[in-house]
This record gives sequence, structure tokens and C-alpha cells, in this order.
Amino acid sequence: MAMLYKVSSSNQHAFTFVLALNNCKRVHSTPVDNVGMVDSKAVRTSPSASNYNTSFISCSEGGFNLVELIVTVTILAIIAVIATPTVLTQLAHMEAKRIRYGMLNTLALAKAESLIRRKNLLVCLSDGNGRCDRDSNRALLLFMDNNSNQDFDADTDGLLVELTLSPRYGTLHLRAGNRDYVRFAGDSGKPRGFFGHIKYCPSSNYNQAMYQISFNQSGIIKYKPSSMHPTGC
Repeated sequence: MAMLYKVSSSNQHAFTFVLALNNCKRVHSTPVDNVGMVDSKAVRTSPSASNYNTSFISCSEGGFNLVELIVTVTILAIIAVIATPTVLTQLAHMEAKRIRYGMLNTLALAKAESLIRRKNLLVCLSDGNGRCDRDSNRALLLFMDNNSNQDFDADTDGLLVELTLSPRYGTLHLRAGNRDYVRFAGDSGKPRGFFGHIKYCPSSNYNQAMYQISFNQSGIIKYKPSSMHPTGC
């Protein structure tokens, strides 16, 4: 009889575990028929059954089913599609502003330092090799042209400023005649013999951010948005 009781008890616990698994899907427990020899009251009062029910019911209540997950992902995708153009436009404006302030500060520093040092200083857009290129986007250089070759040579020239540009939403262009640089004269601090501008041309999706930084022989440096002066981008 003792052996029979143990077998019957073991079968009862096993069936109770299966019932708890089923309850995880249905959340609410349902009575078991007489075939299993276990009723709903037994399931609720059995310590092991209670543990199983608590575990799996919390699993069901705290998770997502497939339909809920698909709906959530779809809504997030729609929000991302709607918000992306606005976010990119804001990033383009932030980039244009960062480059504008950097160029204005560098040109103002060139004007002051050339007069203080009593030396000619050059400003140019630099390519990936560190050479002056009027249509480069990598950096803006301010340096002393010690070998007077109108280009930057790291071995001989004195670098004062290297402003990293590398725009993602536009391009930069220096226009000072046919030259790739602007020279600020050491005896006056002015770009004597030079006048022109550096313009920022955004891609077609961000046209409102275009502008130019102009300079003239009198040393006046001015920011001109496209609304005030067409950039010709």
C-alpha cells in the first residue's frame, strides 16, 4: 500500500505540472476532469502546484504575444519614418553652424595674429594629404608659410590652427581668384590683394543652411546667409 501511495502521489505531481503549463497559456486555471483524479481545488492547495502556477502565470502576464510584438514594432517603424527627415534637417543645421563659427574664429585669429607676429599668415582648405585645395572639405588651416611656396609643408611651416571640418551634409569651397589660399599681410593684418569668400553648400535636401563667409582687402570678415547674398552653390 505504501508503494502504491508513492506511485499515485508521483503521478499526481506530474499531472499537476502539466496542468500548470497549460494554465500559463490560459492565465486562469480550469478544473481538470475526473480522468486525472485531480480537481482544481487540489491544484490550488498543493504547494508544488501553487509554485508552478505562480511561476507560469507571472510569465504570461509579464510578456508579449506575437501580435502585440508585431504591432509595437510597426508603430515604432512608422514613428521613425516620420521623424527621420526632421532629425536630419536639424543635424544639417547644427553642422552648418559649427563650421560657420569655426571659420569666422579662424579668419579673425589670422587677422589678429598676422599683425601681432608681423608675419604673413595663410588660410586655406586642406585635403586629406594636408595640402591646400580650394574645394577640399577635410580641414581649415592657419599657418606661417616659412618657405613661401603658398602651400602647407609640415616640416617647414608653422601650423597655428587646424580646424577639422569633414561635413556630412554639404561641401566647402574657397574662392579668392584662382588661388587656393588667403594671405593676411603681416604689416597690416589685412588680406591685402585678396577678396572672396568660403561658402558652405549643403546637399539639396538642406538648402536653407547655405551661406558664405566673405573677406575683403579692408579686413572685413562677414557672414552672409543665402537669403542676404546668393551663394551660387
